[in-house]
Amino acid sequence: MKQLTKLFAVIALMVFTSTAFAEQLGLQMAHLNNYAAKSKSSSGGGKAFEGKGSKQISIGLGLSSYIGQFGKGGYYGYNGGRGFYGAGFWYSGTLSVQAEFGVHDYVGVGLVTGLGGRAYGGGGVLYVPVGIIANFHFLQLIADKKGVAVADKLDVYAGLNFGTGLGVVRTKGVGSDVTGIIFAGPQVGVKYFFNSKIGVYGEVGYGKSVFEAGVSIKL
Repeated sequence: MKQLTKLFAVIALMVFTSTAFAEQLGLQMAHLNNYAAKSKSSSGGGKAFEGKGSKQISIGLGLSSYIGQFGKGGYYGYNGGRGFYGAGFWYSGTLSVQAEFGVHDYVGVGLVTGLGGRAYGGGGVLYVPVGIIANFHFLQLIADKKGVAVADKLDVYAGLNFGTGLGVVRTKGVGSDVTGIIFAGPQVGVKYFFNSKIGVYGEVGYGKSVFEAGVSIKL
């Protein structure tokens, strides 16, 4: 009888201990889950390109190349056809400001403007371009399909740009003239975000950016 009583006592102690351990383990796991959720929330937990509804602004310096200009004397191409600037590649140093808005999980459209210019032949020209951009963020698509986190900070994209703007031309011995400009072309870019808001970018292409680099900010 004494042995049976001891056995029941041991079993009761084991049950009590196991229950207490399970409760303690449950509390610890719940605390760990809450901590993980808070950490993810505080770190942003986003993607480099966050898709539909996202907003980014990028400010950079680089070179632009325009197709031609139009004014009182008609249209003049920068390719040596009717271009009085001569044949060859025409470029302009540019301070660029562009805003991109996500309209799809992997597509963004936006606006680009800036201020550029260059000197030539005793005169110079000042440009104020205004255009539109469209980008396909294909690295984000690949990352989502493969289930990898490479696109959480890194964004690789390709797109097109098109626009017009104003050009103020000053020619030595002639004076100043205001014209319109036209630009169009492709661009390929890379962005890297250090945190949930701030990153850097670089682009190459034609039109708005032959080469461009700067800072990107998520709004």
